[in-house]
Amino acid sequence: MTPDGSPHGRISACALAWEDRTAWPLFALALGFFAAWIWLLADADLPGAARAALTSLVTIAWAIFIADFVVRLLLSGAPRPFLRTRWFEVLSLLIAALRPFVIIAYVWRLPWFRASAARQRARLVLMVTMFTLLFVVTGSTLVWLAERHDPRANIVDLGDAIWWGFSTIATVGYGDFVPVTLGGRAIAVGLMMGGLVVLGVTSATVISALDDQIRRTGRLLAHERDREPADADHPPAARERGHHRSE
Repeated sequence: MTPDGSPHGRISACALAWEDRTAWPLFALALGFFAAWIWLLADADLPGAARAALTSLVTIAWAIFIADFVVRLLLSGAPRPFLRTRWFEVLSLLIAALRPFVIIAYVWRLPWFRASAARQRARLVLMVTMFTLLFVVTGSTLVWLAERHDPRANIVDLGDAIWWGFSTIATVGYGDFVPVTLGGRAIAVGLMMGGLVVLGVTSATVISALDDQIRRTGRLLAHERDREPADADHPPAARERGHHRSE
């Protein structure tokens, strides 16, 4: 028994089973939290009842995220390895802007994707795609928050900010929207540099998945050809006539 409280300092099976059971509901809750958070930021003219409902959803979701993390930490039996492998979740509980990226962790935990190699490849493609979308939307939101009150800024609407973010990460750069504040430009540089990596990883993942699919199809066709009988080129009627003549 290690000082962490579990054999060899490994996370207990009970904590891992808890993560499997809660993956789907927490995944859905994380999507709802992200949508409500963006909505609250984007629409300053929300009616009071709608704003109160969205605020309640964000608050309750945040409390559930904290409670879930504490439960898993207590069940882990190995606090140090648990915190070492889930350090980003700790940061996301302290910094709200990082919380949407935990959606990727929930996708990784979903048991459905572990059933076959094909589903695991689909999970990888889904994770890379979702990370790209979350990266652009989160970066664009932060730029908008930094720019919207500056009198020189033209990125004063969240929709325009997201448009700017996608055109920036795609290296199109129309120039119709440009950050002017120091904070906005700093975030924009991070978005540009991260975009090079994200696009490269996304392209490589999609190409790898397509290549695997082509290889599997080729192996399946080759296996079916090998299983064909040697006399498959001769129709049954011709084989029957040959048999009668031999008699």
